[in-house]
Amino acid sequence: MGMSVGGNKKQMDEINVTPLIDVVLVLLIIFMVLTPVTIEKMATNLPPTDDQDVPPPPPDQQPDQLMVAVYQDGTVALNLEPKSDADLLSDVQRRLRSRAKKTVFIDAHPDANYARVVTVMDMVRQAGADKVGFAELKDEGPAALAPVDPAALAPDVPPPPSP
Repeated sequence: MGMSVGGNKKQMDEINVTPLIDVVLVLLIIFMVLTPVTIEKMATNLPPTDDQDVPPPPPDQQPDQLMVAVYQDGTVALNLEPKSDADLLSDVQRRLRSRAKKTVFIDAHPDANYARVVTVMDMVRQAGADKVGFAELKDEGPAALAPVDPAALAPDVPPPPSP
């Protein structure tokens, strides 16, 4: 077909498309097999439409986040209330018990002891937190502790550091 017999030596001017067709058919089969898997993985959670009449949450009801702060001197606070390690563990366990999403955030001072931060993170995980997130690192560290009456503290809780 593309060959000439005899002394007339002509080069073949046509491209052999058979290997190209083979490659295209193999790719077509691969894409046909992968398409249903890809479609299943692309599930989305869309917000409800206006037709479903979902009432908005009340504006005065804020979600109760759990924020554990680790200060530069090693002091630990739960939602700006200073706690001892034992109190922190029991309070986080008690608060997480009734929650569906067990997420706790840790806010550590940039100069806090790394081992102390890891210990606090382990305590939070031991208390039952499914997810432990870190707050954005700020140069000034976590927010200041809430004012607490030293007489109201348990004997093993150190008083908050004075600014």
